Amino acid sequence: MKKLFKIVILLMFLSLCTFAKELTFVQITDLNLNETNVSKACALIREINQRKNIDFVVFTGNNLKKASLENLDLFTLILKKINKKTYVLLGNQDVLSSSGVDKEYYYSRVSRALKKHSKKPNFTFEKKGYVFVAMDGSKQFFQSSNGYYTKNELMWLNKTLDENKDKKVIILQHFPLLKAETKWNETKNTEEYNEILANYTNIKAIVSGHFNKNIEQYENNILHIITQSASNNWAYKIIQIDLNDDFISTYLVK
Repeated sequence: MKKLFKIVILLMFLSLCTFAKELTFVQITDLNLNETNVSKACALIREINQRKNIDFVVFTGNNLKKASLENLDLFTLILKKINKKTYVLLGNQDVLSSSGVDKEYYYSRVSRALKKHSKKPNFTFEKKGYVFVAMDGSKQFFQSSNGYYTKNELMWLNKTLDENKDKKVIILQHFPLLKAETKWNETKNTEEYNEILANYTNIKAIVSGHFNKNIEQYENNILHIITQSASNNWAYKIIQIDLNDDFISTYLVK
């Protein structure tokens, strides 16, 4: 009888473990960091550091208020304070060659701060059976609020998706593919991008920022998650995936 009781308890425990199987990450977007708000940004990171069961943190662009060596110095100091695995994407404010901060220099500093981070703006990583694809879309020779995914980037995306067609994929980027309210912040070549996505059924979500508002909308069976600026009420989003049924839920913390 005691043996039977132990077996029942063990089965209940295994059932609970299966139920609790999750992938959880934090998205910080549009931090707009400069010397006037660095103390608030540090407070935000301290709060995130206290959270448990976070698989990684991702900054989805406009990490700097404007591209400058000073703001990049502040940002790398912020990155060093994070006690979780962290990934960094670019937005339309982060790089500008004439300011001394081009993409190569930006990512050389990020990779030194985070150790083993990609030195290129388009990269992939894998967590708990999900492949995360980081897309760029930013410009470095002039600044514009419009995103544009170059032909080379889209070719890279197509190749990457083809290599991972048997895995579940989430795309991370600054510039959304959904229609913008104004031409000021629209992404210019979404048609070409969406033509590529249409060839794959394993893309679960696209996570972005830039619009400075919270939107969650399905389009062509892909969940588009757009998150408001972190510097607005010092908000960030927790994105959680139930690995049993691939259900994605989000929670905005502010």
